[in-house]
Amino acid sequence: MNGTITHYMGKSYTGQGVKSFYKEIIQEAKKVYFFKGPTSYRLTDILKEIGYAGIRRGKNMEWFYDPLHEDVLEGIYIKDTKTLYLQTDAVDPSYYGAGHEWVPYYDAYDESKLREIGPQIRDKQITNDVWLSKGLQALSRAKVIHDEWEQLIQPAVNWEGINVLLEELKKKAIGNVALQKNPKVTHRLMGSLTPLGAKDTLNSISKNLKSRLFIKGLPGSGKSSFMKKFGEEAKVHGLDVRYIWCGLDANSVDGVVIPELQLCIVDATSPHVYEPEREGDEIVDFFTHIDQSLLDEEKLKEVQQRYSSEMEIAQDYLCTYAADLKTIKMMYDSSIDEDKWSKLHNKMIDTIG
Repeated sequence: MNGTITHYMGKSYTGQGVKSFYKEIIQEAKKVYFFKGPTSYRLTDILKEIGYAGIRRGKNMEWFYDPLHEDVLEGIYIKDTKTLYLQTDAVDPSYYGAGHEWVPYYDAYDESKLREIGPQIRDKQITNDVWLSKGLQALSRAKVIHDEWEQLIQPAVNWEGINVLLEELKKKAIGNVALQKNPKVTHRLMGSLTPLGAKDTLNSISKNLKSRLFIKGLPGSGKSSFMKKFGEEAKVHGLDVRYIWCGLDANSVDGVVIPELQLCIVDATSPHVYEPEREGDEIVDFFTHIDQSLLDEEKLKEVQQRYSSEMEIAQDYLCTYAADLKTIKMMYDSSIDEDKWSKLHNKMIDTIG
């Protein structure tokens, strides 16, 4: 029987900078292979081959994507063996000889070709770093505006009603479940701003869950706090909890998955709008607890327009950054020694066992 794949974003571009949970996933893993060398598209081929070999062996795994480049993998995590393969400069090995292993691949390049293109790549990378910096600055400004947006809505929220809704959901979804174990808490990213706009992987994350609860509300109405409190309640009952963090605000969650209940609760409002489409899907309606007559519609419209403008600017910068990074990756890949790369490829496939 073949294994399964669940897709996640490897990192996200937020109003507080670039966010990932690789350090946490490394802590979950027993064995980590760290790929070290020039940025490359070709590593995705190796990671996918490792993944497909694992699937044929019945392994269940998670694939982590680069949000800037469609279908480009940053890493894969084989859950059954707790083995992580990671191509990222965000983190380095910590436990040499105790589960962490370098996989250097610089030697798989033609040194003379690298020296030839090196100065051009250096200049392009220096320029490209500016586009990323400008994109993150725009996201930071958007975050400030979004906070202003939330503050306009909060006075219209019936917080007591939201709390009652939470208690009802706890009773309905968790009830008297009590598992005699220490709950495991994990963290993942579902979405991010990409060159094509905000994207997420909810369908993959939730495909094997029986219940999906979609929160409908407005910014500032407490959706993230609601989900965090729901997760805390699940932990009290001994249930494992996976927090799915927001791809635009590093301090907010977009969802909570309770695997043992085969349930998730997610923020299903813009930019990730979801509606019930299968049995087990339900809406958790916050709008009944928001007195919209108290809202200043003109002011809200003005804030929304400023927020959308900054997000468009951020997307444009990230799009430029991604395009130049693509060129850099392709230049590096043009210098690969195919015979040496093939040996690296075969060596890594053999690690599956």
